[in-house]
Amino acid sequence: MESPPLDTLSAWRERYLQLAVTGVRSPAVAAKISLHLQRFTDFFTTRYGHDQIAACLRRDVLDWQRSLKDDQGFAPATVNNHLAALSAFTTWVHAQDPKCFHRGDPAKGIRELGLPPLEPRALNDDQVRSLKNLCDRLERFHQRTGRRIAAEDAVPVRATGRPWRDRAIIFVLLSTGLRREELVRLNLDQLEPNTSDALRVARRARLARVRGKGQTERTVFLSADARAALADYLDHERGRDASAASTALFLSATGLPARAADGRLSPRAINLILEQIGRWHDGEARDPARRISPLRPHDLRHTFAFQLARTTGADPYELERRLGHRSQRYIQRYTNPPEPVAASYIETF
Repeated sequence: MESPPLDTLSAWRERYLQLAVTGVRSPAVAAKISLHLQRFTDFFTTRYGHDQIAACLRRDVLDWQRSLKDDQGFAPATVNNHLAALSAFTTWVHAQDPKCFHRGDPAKGIRELGLPPLEPRALNDDQVRSLKNLCDRLERFHQRTGRRIAAEDAVPVRATGRPWRDRAIIFVLLSTGLRREELVRLNLDQLEPNTSDALRVARRARLARVRGKGQTERTVFLSADARAALADYLDHERGRDASAASTALFLSATGLPARAADGRLSPRAINLILEQIGRWHDGEARDPARRISPLRPHDLRHTFAFQLARTTGADPYELERRLGHRSQRYIQRYTNPPEPVAASYIETF
């Protein structure tokens, strides 16, 4: 069977993916590139009723860029990712066959959209204080309900409720700025020291060999609150959910249908835990300015990073080392105060 002629965007797209993307880029990145190029092909075909590559001009790429932003509502960074995928494709095609495009590479020289200033989604001091206060009372929110239960002297916690674990998760995220995936990958032996008795008397504790993006590793330190919360979790709950094969620091409750074989929490479980705590927190918050829902893991990462930037005088080396970031743009995000914080500065003028 003969291959289709290389005179359409679709044919060139398949050739590009086969020769320059699949097996070269990670499966996730390859899937994104494929999606972005398909979106351009669909856009072009809708405009002209065909996808003849010779008819593809700079004007079409500019119009697609505007359509992604204005018609589809994509953020500037997302639009730029689409343009980068298309530009890599057209550059490759032009190198393979310089006569393919009627007027040369149509994506060459097209500027990316400007990106807005990045602001951290950081909790303020009042929100952190009330969040910690609620976490110290999490047992009450996990208690079973009902008239018969209420009549008992000691109201039991639900069978799958893990208030000590959830409290420890919040305090660890606040004191380390770990990403959600980094948190669930933690093993007990990365906690130093890793016994409750040692944690209660330690003046310093850390999480070693934290695996971040790009195969990086770093060490993060634990606050006094985090040390105490982890000690409580090890004393009260982890042993109930651990087996001989359990290596993870944070474990799912036994009895859950979706529990992994080794008991390790999933990234999605972290989201659900934080979302529920955020709702409980806001149920007690009379002042709308104190509300934090929807509470997400990255909110606590940003909170840690902004506090670290404030404490270290925005030392870029320390921010990079503790956060596992290499991009200066994202490092600067943590030194740029949220609007409520920036507004408070001028009150003293």
